[in-house]
Amino acid sequence: MSLPAKIISHSNLQILKNENSFNPELEYEFFHNFQSPHTRKSYRIDISQFFEFLRDNFSLILNYQDIKRVHFVAFRNWLTDSNLAPKSVNRKLAANSSFFDFLVEKNIIAFNPSTSIKRPRQDVVKPTNDVSDEQIRHLLELVECQKGPGLLHKAVLYTLFTTGIRKAELINLKIKNFSMKNGFYIIEIRAKGGKQLTKVIHPKCAEVINEYLEYLKSESNEINGSLHPEDWIFRPSKNPLDPNQLIKPLNPKSVDYIIKTWCHKAGIDQRISPHSARASYIGSALESGVDLYKISRDVGHASVKTTEEYNKRRQKLSESPVFGLGFMDKKKD
Repeated sequence: MSLPAKIISHSNLQILKNENSFNPELEYEFFHNFQSPHTRKSYRIDISQFFEFLRDNFSLILNYQDIKRVHFVAFRNWLTDSNLAPKSVNRKLAANSSFFDFLVEKNIIAFNPSTSIKRPRQDVVKPTNDVSDEQIRHLLELVECQKGPGLLHKAVLYTLFTTGIRKAELINLKIKNFSMKNGFYIIEIRAKGGKQLTKVIHPKCAEVINEYLEYLKSESNEINGSLHPEDWIFRPSKNPLDPNQLIKPLNPKSVDYIIKTWCHKAGIDQRISPHSARASYIGSALESGVDLYKISRDVGHASVKTTEEYNKRRQKLSESPVFGLGFMDKKKD
């Protein structure tokens, strides 16, 4: 099985070609084992980059069996020397390791040469900026007066900041995922890794979403039709390419635009993204004394360590545990 001159084109489904042609069903099985389209796309790019690196630097490699541990070490060092963030380096190594595990499973190679590769510590190079409670209050006050099409912006902001869900999770929310259960409004989402999460919605956020949905109902016409449980909640208010097609998920860039536009209006000058809302949600909850484990489960993290990394707020010096040492208290007479 020879390595081709070009490997894993982003525009087609073909991974590798040999003289007998690589089985497309095998390729399909590997990538479509991942439920998230975003994960499939990222893995394609990361695996392609590794094989292109081999092609450019190790011309004597002729088949999978020729790929050794040293080649993965060289790839890791090359990524690191390119000033790539440790988290990105680890993601690329993980993608390729997953692919080689797959090759082992299919008896194409005997073992995975990337298994014992040491990975860089995931120190954050450009941390996601948190937004303070005061800044969020001001931001939500500014958007409070939005009506009509502006209700989309209002609903997006409230949902991101009061739920801590990811941008992709927000975009994929459907009307059937928003409901009332046991007296509480909830949303059901498919989180990262295929996890199914049920999140309780803050009453104010539920009020805003309902206001937005009422607006969508009022705007329903012969073109858009009535609201259907399978319709996306957050959808574009206009579509220049096809004005008659508005029943589709909101574009990720539109979410970025909404966040950046309103944060700018609120005088928030630091680098802000939809992920900042997630960091702010976690930071605010932790600062208010909510249990770390509960927050970790609420946002769908596999480990509380990941949740801690999202907390960008610094503990007040006056709250240091040193002031709670019982043996340092003065004895009362």
